[in-house]
Order: sequence, then structure tokens, then C-alpha cells
Amino acid sequence: MAVTIKDVARRAGVNPSTVSRAIHNHSAISEKTKERVRKAMADLDYSRNSAAQMLASGKSGAIGVIFPPIENKSEQPFFMKILTAINEEAHQNKITVSIASGHTIEELLSQVRVMYQEKRVDGFIVLYAGEADDVRDYLLAGEIPFVIVGTPIERANEMTAVDNDNKLMGAEAAQYLAGLGHKKLAFVTNTDKGEVFHERYRGFEEKIKSLGLNGQLLYTSESLALDNVTALVVLDDILAIKVIQGLTERGITVPDDISVISFNNSVFASLIHPYLTTFDINIMQLGHRSVQKLLHLIADPDDFREKVTVPFELKVRESTKAVN
Repeated sequence: MAVTIKDVARRAGVNPSTVSRAIHNHSAISEKTKERVRKAMADLDYSRNSAAQMLASGKSGAIGVIFPPIENKSEQPFFMKILTAINEEAHQNKITVSIASGHTIEELLSQVRVMYQEKRVDGFIVLYAGEADDVRDYLLAGEIPFVIVGTPIERANEMTAVDNDNKLMGAEAAQYLAGLGHKKLAFVTNTDKGEVFHERYRGFEEKIKSLGLNGQLLYTSESLALDNVTALVVLDDILAIKVIQGLTERGITVPDDISVISFNNSVFASLIHPYLTTFDINIMQLGHRSVQKLLHLIADPDDFREKVTVPFELKVRESTKAVN
């Protein structure tokens, strides 16, 4: 029978959460305790191969991926790219992936229930965050292992999440444009919902205030009233391309008349001129890390919950320039 974190904890005389933190080299754990945990792991021949432990325990050897209940998933390259990463990591761990997708939360919940109750999967990766819904409530109530890609608003300390620091990204977008000499900026969005929007806009707003710059929030559902704005921070690449097309139709040239910076570094960012200056959110690592964390939770259900932050990188291209 596979050795678990509980076994290591008993051997070392600590809590299971302490073992997990020691394994992850958490700064809150003393070196003396870490050494005691390492010795217990060696004595028990504890393996961190979560997939092997999962299979040894009679699990199904499969995980579920829950897509958000939205209509235009196929138009969002994020979902296809992260699914590719999830499949890659699953293949490396010799497990399979099943998909749960629907137009409503009710449809999703029905699929998730069947998948788990019939033991088709051992846990789930949820590809949306924000406010809680019936799917997340079901997973929490049933103590079903799951990982969220994104940042949950409610009960965040009860679940593991993998995400970027979207607030920092929004701030760095404003900082970069300010460094180019732009003094009047606007954040452009097509929604006021979701944690991604709120965090990116909050970072943008706080940064421009701290820099003493002028800023505003613009919605694409309305005619963009630029009013001497010289730079735009746009919620994502797909929206940025639509915004640039709309500006071109009005005789406004990017980046000569106005600079545009975006997020996600999707495939479209370097397909259409001007190539987009955009933040690479490292989607592949988001996918890989979500699988790794889920397998760890399946193998060790008592492991502590945490937020895993994946780094991002600004890709400077043609859509931004310094103010003359």
C-alpha cells in the first residue's frame, strides 16, 4: 500500500499540513522540522509521484476539466491552449482527461455529478473562477479534489488555485505606458464581471493614481470617447484586435496616434499588424501546474490548500510607442 503524507506526519510527529509545507520548502517551516520530515520520508520510502500513488490506491486514473458555461469558448484561444497543456501533463503522468462542458451551470453540474459518482474521474480542474456557483459548491460539499485556474472570490482558503497576479499585470501595463511618456490612459473592457477584469483594472487604476496620471474606464459597448487619451490598456488580445479595427475605421492609427497594450499573448497577437504588445500569461505553465496540484490533492487529500502564482512576461511589439 502506498505511503501517504499522513504516514510521514505520524513518523515525524507533525501535522500532515506541516509535511506538505516542508516538501514545498515553505519559509514558515523551520529547517529542523524540515530535516525531521525528510528523515521520515526516507525511512518510509515516501514517493512524491502523485500519479503512481493515485493508481496504487485503486483510483480511476482520470481527471475532469470543467469549462465555463459561456457561448463563445471556441473563440477564446486560452481554452484550447490550456487544454493542450493539461493533456500534455496528464500524458506524462499516464492519466486521461475528460471534458465537462455546457451552456448553463445546471448542465455542467449534471455532467460533473455523473463523472464523479460513476468514478470516471478522481478530481477536476475548473477553468473559471470568480464567484461561487453550484458546481463549486458541489465539489466543496463532497470534499472532491479540485483545482481552480483563476482566483476565487469566495472561500479561497478552502481550495487550491493556479493563476497569474492579474492586479500586478494591470499595474505594470500602466507603468510601461507611463514610461513611454503617456499621461492620459484608458482601460478598455467589454465586461464589468469576473475576477480577471476586476484585478487587472484595479491594478491599472491604483498605479495611475500613484503616478499622478489621468485615467478612465471605457466599454466597447459604447462609442470610445478618447478625449485626448494617448494609450489604451485592453482586457485581452481578442478585444484589442477589435478595438484596433474600430480605431482604424475612425482614421486613428495604432501606434502613431494611440498606443495599445493587451493581455494573454494569444496566437492572434502576432498575426495581424500592428503586432500586439501584450502580456504572456504563460498558459502552458498554468495548465501543467494545475494538473500537478490536482494529482497531489488526489494522492494526499489532507494537503493544505494554496494559491500557486505563475509568472508573466511583457512582450513588446508594434502596438506601443513613446510619445514624441
